[in-house]
Amino acid sequence: MSLVVRIIAPTGRDAELINQALQQNGLAAEICTDFEEIERHMEHEPIGPLLVAEEALTPSLVEKLSRVIEGQPSWSDLPVLILTGSFRQASPSQHIEYEKLPLGSPILLERPIRTATLVSSLRAALRARQRQYEIRDTLYERDHALADLQEQRETLQAVLDHLPVGVILAKPDGEIIFGNRSLERITRHPVIDTPDMESHGKWAAFHADGSRVKALEFPLPRAMEAGHPIPPEDYLYERGDGTLAWISLAAAPILNEEGIVTGGVVALSDIDRQKRADADLRRSDERFRRLIEKAIVGVIIGNLEGSISYANPAILKLLGYTEQEVHAGLLRWDLITPPEFAEADRHAVEQLKATGAADSYQKQYRAKDGRLVPVLVGAIVIPSPTSAAGFDEVAVFLTDLSSQKQAETALIQSEKLAVVGRLAASISHEINNPLESVTNLLYIARQEETPLPDIHRFLDMADEELRRVSQIVAQTLRFHRQSTRPRAITPEALLSPALGLYQGRLANSHITLHLQHRLASPVTCYEGDIRQVLNNLIGNAIDSMRTGGRLIVRTSNSRCWRTYEPGVRITIADTGHGMSSQTRQRIFEAFYTTKGMNGTGLGLWISFGIVEKHHGRLQVFSSTREGRSGTVFSLFLPTQSATPDSESTISLAAAVAPASIGTSNM
Repeated sequence: MSLVVRIIAPTGRDAELINQALQQNGLAAEICTDFEEIERHMEHEPIGPLLVAEEALTPSLVEKLSRVIEGQPSWSDLPVLILTGSFRQASPSQHIEYEKLPLGSPILLERPIRTATLVSSLRAALRARQRQYEIRDTLYERDHALADLQEQRETLQAVLDHLPVGVILAKPDGEIIFGNRSLERITRHPVIDTPDMESHGKWAAFHADGSRVKALEFPLPRAMEAGHPIPPEDYLYERGDGTLAWISLAAAPILNEEGIVTGGVVALSDIDRQKRADADLRRSDERFRRLIEKAIVGVIIGNLEGSISYANPAILKLLGYTEQEVHAGLLRWDLITPPEFAEADRHAVEQLKATGAADSYQKQYRAKDGRLVPVLVGAIVIPSPTSAAGFDEVAVFLTDLSSQKQAETALIQSEKLAVVGRLAASISHEINNPLESVTNLLYIARQEETPLPDIHRFLDMADEELRRVSQIVAQTLRFHRQSTRPRAITPEALLSPALGLYQGRLANSHITLHLQHRLASPVTCYEGDIRQVLNNLIGNAIDSMRTGGRLIVRTSNSRCWRTYEPGVRITIADTGHGMSSQTRQRIFEAFYTTKGMNGTGLGLWISFGIVEKHHGRLQVFSSTREGRSGTVFSLFLPTQSATPDSESTISLAAAVAPASIGTSNM
């Protein structure tokens, strides 16, 4: 520690000469012109002696010095050396009575003074001041050590009293000398008077078989006898309130430096809830295992790398594998998953990593014999605290959809039959009118009085009506034509047969048809399926205009607003009664209909599935405002809307559309 002598001598060159002399004799010194600076230094760093010239002791400085000296700690006695007298003889009026100054015990150095005497006095003051700081540090270390010791003692006492486990300390002869608060809380009675080893039998503990624990069977006597710790052992203990509870006892001897046992310590833990919870968990695990083993829902547990560690009997039966084959690693995700479901599985894995669960979706699994089994799949992660991803395995739940798929096929077939029935009724009506005209014309032509020119005219008219019948039949055949592969066709060609079959209904219902073809490009699709969609939309539009109105059909090139994919848009708009928002949200649900006994509720459901199969979008906009009511269906088909490997049937998941999809903008 380096201390500096601060010189306060404002007259002449006194301060400069004193500072120079001290520096030449190896003393650190500095001239002080601002006493407030000394006060500031005293708060943060050690302060050395003050060498003050008598003439500097103004009332103001004396007051400041007095304040500094009075504010010192008990270990500090700031050395103040005063140079008395003057280089000139001071008058009696200038004499200072130093004993009356509140400066403690200053050292008076009378001028003139030899440099050696000044240096010697200051060195003595520096040594005294250095010693004071050493005493300060010693006192600080002592106080700090005492505080630490007291804190440790209080901490140890608090720890022992607040430990969740009971603690027992015993002498070498077995006498228990200490038990903490948790011991009394767990045993529900005060510490039992236990003066020796034999008296340990007073503690009422029982083995798992129900026999009482003898005194020397407790872990503490055994640990002190063996000289090494006894690991935790479980006992059933009779508590102070007469109840039985499971406790765990562990004991260890206390050894001195020579390895001699000087005592023992026991840790007593309350494990009653844990024991009973473990028993409940075992029962719950057994119930859960039985539930999984007997469930009709398939359950598979595996990791994302492809391994499957468990499959319940339901999935084994469904896919034709055995439990031994699962254990042998012969059942893997890549073996049972067809490649076309890779994208759906990837999306499910992303959901699992993000949220811990994957939304259910439909796919197929390949059975051991090669057949494809339709299933509904859902998955959740199995948490793992040691895994970087938060989980090591996933649990997949599967429902066999074979029966449902058969029912869907039957529903779709029934709707197709219903479409055929409606077409038959329309065709019957359309053909009946020209056939009736032909019959009447032939009857008139057979009459003998009919002039020959009229007969030719009547026969020409009959021939024209028959050509009309032939045209209707051709349109019907085109409507039902369905190839095994998609082909390119213009929107006009798709619409023409459907509109042709509804000419009679349009006329009878006083509905004006407005066709607006805007040179739309061909699309590749299954034309029979798309015509079924158009037929359904046109039929619904006509049904909504029972008292007449306008049917607007428009075709144009367009792009999907989400993907900007090129395609065509077919718009079918009517001026009918419109739909409420509640109806719009449900029109694509299966079996939902507003036509009562006249509707099946399958038309739009199947239509939506057909459009999704073609990667298109079917949207609806409707209004019920008086004078502006009506409905607009917008069908967007991408230019390449279907591929040769597209399925010709519709899945239930694809057919059921959420309300937000049915009413969103494109």
